[in-house]
Amino acid sequence: MATNRPTGRTVGAVIVILISFSLLSHHVSFLRPSLLQISPTPLKDQLPERPGSGLSLGHLVPAFNIKTDDDIESINANFHPRSTPVNSTSAHRQVKRVESLSYADAVCKGRLLWANVQNAFNGQRAPGRDFGQAEFDEAWSIMPTEGRPSPVGQHWDAALRDFVRNPPLGIDVVGPESRSRKFPTQSKRFFNDAGRPVDTPTEGHYDITFVPVCATMIATTALSPSASIADDQGSPYGHPVDARDVPNLVPPMHRFSDLAWFFWTKATVFRGRLRYIGHDFILSEVSVSIMDHLAMMRFGNADVNLPWPGLSYGIETDEAKALLAVPNGIGVAYIMMDRAGGLGRRQPTVHIFKNDRGKWCMLWDLAPV
Repeated sequence: MATNRPTGRTVGAVIVILISFSLLSHHVSFLRPSLLQISPTPLKDQLPERPGSGLSLGHLVPAFNIKTDDDIESINANFHPRSTPVNSTSAHRQVKRVESLSYADAVCKGRLLWANVQNAFNGQRAPGRDFGQAEFDEAWSIMPTEGRPSPVGQHWDAALRDFVRNPPLGIDVVGPESRSRKFPTQSKRFFNDAGRPVDTPTEGHYDITFVPVCATMIATTALSPSASIADDQGSPYGHPVDARDVPNLVPPMHRFSDLAWFFWTKATVFRGRLRYIGHDFILSEVSVSIMDHLAMMRFGNADVNLPWPGLSYGIETDEAKALLAVPNGIGVAYIMMDRAGGLGRRQPTVHIFKNDRGKWCMLWDLAPV
């Protein structure tokens, strides 16, 4: 009588199939979501329960071990919207293989930044260096802006009017007389932090509009000296500078936070009154990718029309911390850290919205506590 007992050939085939499946699973496990910019769970399962609720990292695995200030500086040096260092280390090349900072890594970086900000508020972190006119004049020039109105568009008018409910008599908060535009460019030879001369200007530049009556500054261009020389398209060196060499090739006064605070103190005697810091027409691929991610989480579509006030997140949420970590947010973090004594304790909320050209804008409301 015939039996159903498996033959040796059948058993062998089953073993081969099981081994193949095990190897495939092992290899697939290396394709981490943070590196591929995808998530293994359906979009509907990732949606926050309510607007502004903290989005749990859950399945999102950070690609980097972000625990210290040095870790932040390393990522800052390696993530630039359009650059890939040609002489970078293998670790740098691994970083640059990812086109943008993943959401999980942005949250981790933002958490550390916010912890540093709180330490500064508590007097547990040394204040930043105060740069004066001499340091500015040594390395920077002012581009003439007479006859060139501020490029801040009408899409900001609603926000500016929201900021000042009862403006002083006769002041038009959206009129040109209430605005002061500064366009500093790093166009001179300079001495670096080590006191050594650097003959090649970085060509970094910022275009910032100050609206003191609204306690507001809005950057329409923010190409830092370090980003400029690391750029693979427009570096003044003719090639992107290795990230490890950047600190020696930029002037001591080079961050957006340095220049923005310097001009704010000249625009108004009320230093601590600064409350709103905005970025218009954001082009940074790192910043855009995180904002696109948040729009996808909320609407399932990153191309949604989103005028002011757009999406809003308090700093207690991971969404806000991720936005604090991107190039258009980290300058705000450094202003709070370095100028805590002048600003006082703040509790930020961030708004992201789109201008009339469909480009992302970001505004930080640094509410006094």
